[in-house]
Amino acid sequence: MKAWIGAHRRWVLGGGAAVAAVAVVGVVVATTGGSGGGRSIPPTRARAYTEEQVCLLTPEHGLADASVGPVWAGMQDASAKTHAKVSYLAVAGEQSAGNAAPYLASLAGRKCTVVLTVGAAPEGAVALDGPKFPKTRFLVVEGAGGKKSVGANVQALASTGDGDVRSKVASAVESALQG
Repeated sequence: MKAWIGAHRRWVLGGGAAVAAVAVVGVVVATTGGSGGGRSIPPTRARAYTEEQVCLLTPEHGLADASVGPVWAGMQDASAKTHAKVSYLAVAGEQSAGNAAPYLASLAGRKCTVVLTVGAAPEGAVALDGPKFPKTRFLVVEGAGGKKSVGANVQALASTGDGDVRSKVASAVESALQG
């Protein structure tokens, strides 16, 4: 019997503590209006993207390739203004136009609005298969000795220096998304 009285007493005291806690919360909510004391919630830091995608086809080392850095930075600059999504894909294995072509087709198949290329193999893939994807705009960043890519949906960007490439890419991406 003593055990039952002790258990009953603990239950009553525990229940009383819970009722007191609920009452305190109720008083706090009532006095502050439930709005966090008049503070506003800061805007979200997440970027709302459009449906447009800007994709980059790179040589095997991807973003670690020195020639790719300024192009990627320009793409990000353009994304900050246009809210287009940016991504990249590196050509694995043999660095040839034939091997890069399926990677290019993959980007076009993902509905990339604009595809940029850096390096001889990706550039060669645009020369081979760019016309097969008339709804995709291709921006070919040409290095020294690069092939001239041609086509109604292909624009060549000559690379002359890091800062220059970044601004050229950002401007070209913004123009391609508008047109």
